[in-house]
Amino acid sequence: MRFCSHRCYTGGFYTLLSELPVTISELVKASGATLKVFDMGRRIQLLDSRVFEQIEELRHPYPSPYLKHAWLGLLSCHTSNPGQNGIWFLKLPLDEQNLLEPASRDAFVRYCAERMKTGDLSEKGEAPFSFKPDANRMAYFHALASRELGAESSRFYGIARAYLSGDMGWDNWQQLGLQGLAEVVASLGQDDNQALLAQAVPYMPTVPLNVVLGFLENQAPDQLLTSAINDRLAAVIKSGATPADLAAFARALSHSQNIQQRRLLLQALLQHHESRSVEVLAAVSSRCWADLEGSLLVSFLETLAHNEQGQDAFTALVGDMMTLPGMRHRMLKAFSDESRSEQLDASIRALFQMVTGTVQ
Repeated sequence: MRFCSHRCYTGGFYTLLSELPVTISELVKASGATLKVFDMGRRIQLLDSRVFEQIEELRHPYPSPYLKHAWLGLLSCHTSNPGQNGIWFLKLPLDEQNLLEPASRDAFVRYCAERMKTGDLSEKGEAPFSFKPDANRMAYFHALASRELGAESSRFYGIARAYLSGDMGWDNWQQLGLQGLAEVVASLGQDDNQALLAQAVPYMPTVPLNVVLGFLENQAPDQLLTSAINDRLAAVIKSGATPADLAAFARALSHSQNIQQRRLLLQALLQHHESRSVEVLAAVSSRCWADLEGSLLVSFLETLAHNEQGQDAFTALVGDMMTLPGMRHRMLKAFSDESRSEQLDASIRALFQMVTGTVQ
């Protein structure tokens, strides 16, 4: 499947040039295309197009803000001419209520309008508020977008499945492409891929394993796969886990179907001596936030208060979590927990002092 980045289209769009600003949804409709919207922030997932229209109309807050922005992958689909499918990756700022700041969206629409007016449809230049996903996220986006469009799997899919079956030898992972592994994870419900991964997890070397674990943050592993990942984590911890290892496992199980097991995992991770690493804490706060409540949230905050980078990291991660739905109430309740340590109390006071400018 072929995608064309940052491309604007002719046709009915010309009728909108005198009516700016319009929404991105209207822009794509006027081109005769259908819009598919992907959240590219905390995890890569399809966002309902009707919800996105409401977000653009400021009638709905962005459901999963990340670092005070909406990270979007926008796919315009031309069913009659798939070669003209196009993508944009946009990072649009949000206000304190997680509503879209329309000026950023309007700047992007004006950018497309000017390109249409001049007839310059080249790929040169950067669209306003655009960003470039890293290679792993681009691979998973491509896999998910291809699946949504009903496109055939790439040739790398079969190679990845052959490797995961053990037929190629576990040490022969260098010839694997990111795309093949991404397509396997994006298609967990097909070709018995969950079971395939579950039997491969115990044997995979660290590099391909961590790639797969990173992709799994976008999925909900079943009990079989969750158990295999937990068992491998236990083995990794026994042999000496690094912060990167712990972060990868936390991300992989952040949406496991076994809620109890994933919360037990978080509790175990927070008790590990490497959990004070900001890499681990950022993975937990950004991917596993839905499970952070009550005593588990207090445990997380205690570990965060003792993190290796100090108050700045505490303030940054708590500030990001505060923007998530329902987290402000949970966080304020945890702040008042009577069992909090002196270090956590000091970190909370410093946070409030920075926010309000007064000593608490």
